[in-house]
Amino acid sequence: MNAIFNIIGIPLGYVLWFIYRFVGNYFVSIFLFTLIVRAATFPLSLKSQKSQADRARLAPRLERIQKKYAQDKQKLQQKQMELYEKEGVSMTGGCLPMVVQMVILMGIISVIYSPLTHLARIPEPVISASVTAVTQPTVKNDKGEDVLDSQPNKVNPKDLTGYYRELKMLMVADKNEGDIKSAINGLSDADRKNKTADEYYEQMLHIRNDFSFFGGTLLENPWQPGGFKSINILWLIPLISALTAVASSIISMRYTKQLTPQGEKVPGQGCSNFMMLGLMPMFSLYIAFIVPGGVGIYWICSNIIAVVQTIILNNIYNPAKIRAQAEAEYEERRKRKAEDKKRLKEARLREEEEARRQAKEEAEEKPKKTTRKKKAESAEGEEAAAEEALDRLDRKLEQTMRAVEASYEKNKERWVDTLFSLIVGVQP
Repeated sequence: MNAIFNIIGIPLGYVLWFIYRFVGNYFVSIFLFTLIVRAATFPLSLKSQKSQADRARLAPRLERIQKKYAQDKQKLQQKQMELYEKEGVSMTGGCLPMVVQMVILMGIISVIYSPLTHLARIPEPVISASVTAVTQPTVKNDKGEDVLDSQPNKVNPKDLTGYYRELKMLMVADKNEGDIKSAINGLSDADRKNKTADEYYEQMLHIRNDFSFFGGTLLENPWQPGGFKSINILWLIPLISALTAVASSIISMRYTKQLTPQGEKVPGQGCSNFMMLGLMPMFSLYIAFIVPGGVGIYWICSNIIAVVQTIILNNIYNPAKIRAQAEAEYEERRKRKAEDKKRLKEARLREEEEARRQAKEEAEEKPKKTTRKKKAESAEGEEAAAEEALDRLDRKLEQTMRAVEASYEKNKERWVDTLFSLIVGVQP
């Protein structure tokens, strides 16, 4: 784990080292470093805020889906996922900034625990030699066993491993000047990077002195072995860290509360409030007590900047306003849909009324049509009978004319002689 912290801390250490060399003040360096880290992660925070705003925009529709499929959990999850996918909203969009902040915090812890490596840029062989120089030596007891020679200005070897290696060495550096310089002078020029032991020792003292805090040092943990009996000035750091964490939680809860419709109780809200206002600040308080004061300073700066950042982000993407706008748009669409349904219903009623009217008229018209049909059929029958009678008369007349013509042809000579005799008075 220590190796992982160191890997994360290398790039952060370069940033803090550059700032430290530029301003020459540790407190200002920590604040500027925190500001740079927050600025670098601002796009992620902005994306997270936008994701929260998108979820707020979808909240009214999600609530309707939850009510509709409350008894079918599988269908509910399916519909929610379909809605998120359709709208291009990620359910985990707000997690990345938190993960990044935790990673950066681990890097910061590594930087604070290893100021000689990251701030002073002292080579590892020089640091190792200096640590060895302040380590309590071993001596032979009466039984010939190796035991520690408890010298007051030396450090137990167990305390010079892991995270506190450099810090513990720095705490006693001023009391072991000769041993440290001698250990460094015993190194090769390559290991010393062609610098003298005096130069390295001065760097160490400068780092130690620059970490001073109203009579204490930010290299130490506020919580000392004596417990409450060892109250010191460094206790201010955890207390302020907890207060700034509470302030950050209050601001965040204020904006989160705006997402909940007035009068609506959210399940688990009480537990969430306890976590943000109680558990998290207490956790911050605890951590700030057991890590070097420099980490607590970073935490305080981070909380203060987080408050400002939260206000800025909520002015850019205010989830409450976006949700209210979404609800207003939904209400407007619902009204338009209701009006459209009303107009459609009225149109259908008019169509049905017109159909009934036409059916009634057709029903009333049917007997009249039947009478007219019968009359027409009767008139057509009479006309047909008349035509048939006329045809018979025509045929009879035609037969009569043919008979006359035949009689004439047969008797025309006789009729001519008779007519001639009548005219001239001479019988044929």
